[in-house]
Amino acid sequence: GVTFRSHIDGSKHRFTPEHCIAVQNDLGADIIMALDECPPPQDRALNERAMARTHAWAARCQAAHSNPQQALFGIAQGGIFADLRAESARYIGALDLPGCAIGGLSVGESKAEMHAMLDVVLPLLPHNKPRYLMGVGSPEDLVNGVLRGVDIFDCVLPTRMARNHTALTRTGRLNLRNRSYATERTPLEADCDCYCCLHFSRAYLRHLCIADEMLASVLLSIHNLHLLQNLMRAMRAEIQAGTFQIWAAQFLAAFKPARTQPQAIASA
Repeated sequence: GVTFRSHIDGSKHRFTPEHCIAVQNDLGADIIMALDECPPPQDRALNERAMARTHAWAARCQAAHSNPQQALFGIAQGGIFADLRAESARYIGALDLPGCAIGGLSVGESKAEMHAMLDVVLPLLPHNKPRYLMGVGSPEDLVNGVLRGVDIFDCVLPTRMARNHTALTRTGRLNLRNRSYATERTPLEADCDCYCCLHFSRAYLRHLCIADEMLASVLLSIHNLHLLQNLMRAMRAEIQAGTFQIWAAQFLAAFKPARTQPQAIASA
């Protein structure tokens, strides 16, 4: 297991695979996760040790889990090393858990490295079970993930960006603190039907940001989450229609990721 020291009172807290499963059983979550170790992705020796520990912990979590109403997912690790990623994907897939997660990506590696690791891992995971890419949530990453076979995502990015006064759109990001939005009476996106876009202009949102009003983060969170939900709905519809590949190519061609991002956002 692993021992943490509280930043509040300095007390020590021990987390073992069995303890983590017991806590999640008590919480009653529909999907629960095996305990894993997520090291920096570039150090091979560190990733080899972390992967072995993650595999051992996954087996212990599986043995400790007894609630059939909760789906336990194992987590594949391996950094940016294709052979480690393949080994981990095979091991986690062979545990025959209800779902498989991919951890240790979007933690400092390049987009190309992340995509390369997804190309290694996803074909090796069971195709009849949900595949969950952890900690990834920008629009372009969602589309690239679904293109490769990812089913589930989670990320703090939409609300963290909102707290940093940044709005997501289907073509890129808007930094609402920029002076250029001071007189714009249009919504964040013309055809967006979220509460924020239906009631407030870019100029008013910029005013809230400059004034450091909490309402700015609330409204931008509403918009960013709404946009990502609609993006996932659109992808499901395109997949069902058999036109997803064409749609994804058009979306990625139109979307312009930020060249540089505040550190708090880049580490999401």
